[in-house]
Amino acid sequence: MIVAKEEVKVTILDRQFTVNCHKGERDALLEAAAYLDARIRTVQEQTKLVGLERCAIVTALNITNELLQLGRSEETMDLISEKMRSIGDRMQDVIEDTRL
Repeated sequence: MIVAKEEVKVTILDRQFTVNCHKGERDALLEAAAYLDARIRTVQEQTKLVGLERCAIVTALNITNELLQLGRSEETMDLISEKMRSIGDRMQDVIEDTRL
């Protein structure tokens, strides 16, 4: 199956890049580019780093770290939910046993 693609121009740190994306994902790509641009500018302001490459790498590391932490948080929430279900099941068993 061939997926239709389109070229999209994005601007990051006042530099224009042409990027391919799947049809229908243009808006999401533009939103991602705007987010990345804002984050790189924040890194530039906070660290006084110059150069797109260095700022992009530091920003990519920051975003990756945030995503990994979010993933760990979701895993933790899944474990808590499972534990709560288990406790609820045991409580239900105790309630049923006391009715007998």
